Formats: sequence, C-alpha cells, structure tokens
Amino acid sequence: MNNGLLLGNRQITLEQLRVFVCVADDKSFDRASRELHRTQSAVTQSLKKLEQILDCTLLERKQGRVLGLTLDGERFLPAAKEILARVLDAVSAIQHPGLGGHIRLGVPDDFNVVDIHGALSRCMVINRGLGIQVTSALSSRIADMLQADQLDVAIFKRVADEQAQHSSQAEVQVLRKEPLCWVGREPVQFDELPQLSLVAFPDGCTYRRAALQALMATGKTVNFAYASAAYENIRSAVSAGLGISVLPQGAVGPKHVVLGREQGFPPLPFVELVMVVRSKDELYQRFAEYLQNSSSFAGLRVA
Repeated sequence: MNNGLLLGNRQITLEQLRVFVCVADDKSFDRASRELHRTQSAVTQSLKKLEQILDCTLLERKQGRVLGLTLDGERFLPAAKEILARVLDAVSAIQHPGLGGHIRLGVPDDFNVVDIHGALSRCMVINRGLGIQVTSALSSRIADMLQADQLDVAIFKRVADEQAQHSSQAEVQVLRKEPLCWVGREPVQFDELPQLSLVAFPDGCTYRRAALQALMATGKTVNFAYASAAYENIRSAVSAGLGISVLPQGAVGPKHVVLGREQGFPPLPFVELVMVVRSKDELYQRFAEYLQNSSSFAGLRVA
C-alpha cells in the first residue's frame, strides 16, 4: 500500500508532513521529537528529506534553533495541515458512525479561528446530523459559561495546575502546556525601569493575570502602554518597542528578546490550554475526541 504523495519520481510521506507541521507549530525540534515520540535526529532528517523533495527551505534556522517559517514554509503549512486533516477525517468516517445532536462549544477569542473553522466544517460534513454552536470569548468568560452549564465542551487557557470549578462529571484534558516568558524588543534590566510599560490583552486574559501577579511582589509600577484582544497586534506592539509583554515560549517571535532571571524579571508560571467536556455523554466525548485528534488541534500552540 502506498502511503505517500508522489512528486515526480519522489515521494512525500504523511510522516514527513506531520514532522513539518509539528516543528513549525512548536518552533522547536526538541519539543516536536517528544510530541512525535521520535529522536531529534530522526525528526531533523525527516524534515531535511521533505525540503529536498520540494527543493526549497521551509524553516529558518540558526544554530539548531527554529526562528520561523520561510515564505515557502508559510505557503506550504496550510496545505500540509489540510492533507493531514483529510486523512484523519477519512479514517474517522470509516471507523465511527456519524454524530447527531447539538453541541455548544466555547473557545478563546484569541484562538486561531482559521484552524477551528476548518476543523468544525470538516466535522459537520462528516456528521450531517450534528449542529454546533460556537461561542468565542476570553478564557475567563468561557470558564464561567461552562460553570453555568451554558457550554457542553470548552477550550480555554489557565495557569498550569490551576483548579477551576467544574461539574464533578467534567473531564479535563490538557492540550498544550508551555512556559510564559517576558518579551521585549531589546534587552533591558528590570531594576533600571522606573515603571514597566505593559503590552497586554484585555482584563480577564490568563497572560495578563499571570503578569500582574508576578509583578505584585516586586512593587514595580505598571503602565498599560498598549492593550488589544488581537494576538498579532500584541506581537507587533512588542516588536515596535511599545512595551514589554508576556507570551508563551512557542509564540516568541524572531524580533523579540526573552527577558528572564538574568535581567532581573520575576518568574512566570506555565500556561495550559485545556479542553473540558461537561459530561460523559457519548456525543460530547466523541466530539471532543474528534477535535483532539484533528490536525488543526493536534499542533495546538497556547496563544
């Protein structure tokens, strides 16, 4: 059985696509190797083979560190994810009977809506009898709606190991866990700042709350220099030098400088992206399993 995609007399395998998607999303060969349960050398070789077949460079690297996608990589990534998603959907359609019913889903409003729209659209094509109502809001709002039984399945961010109030029947699955980082445009010493100009998401955001809690013990005055609910706006504001922000490690851009213990910045916690299923009803369980296995979600980055 042929499990590859032919390009002339060369063959692209699904495994090579998985490696590329995982490294691109994680921005790390080490994290990708752990996630794929393969050695870092095998992951590196698989990616090199894919680039040889395509005759292009997909990732910008420097001393083994992934800086980001090249223009070819940015063009190829959505197509690679789509191929993996179609394969998973085809397997799911054969292995499981169709879902039917109504599901209320909550997701963070700074989540990658392109990915979730694609995953949900494919799910509804496979399951014609399924209706999905999506609510997008800050993670704190999603958690409140879940507690009020206004959602059946919820995806939201929280500080790692934070114990939220859920129904005793609720099942919590950690989709991704990453350390939070202070990031700026250039190196700066924390003690030399008369006040900290913070680039932040609106009140209620997990990152913002973690930053303020970390700063509370330092006595440092905070000036909210820039606030936006748009993820890319936050990154752009940091790159422009408008202030310092808190981002997950995997989201630090090539123009950002990580500010840590050496610069005197207070430690930050890990952040988790979790999926909570309100009950053990088979409909909700199978829907959550579909989302978790979808390539749109398999490479999730906390953002």
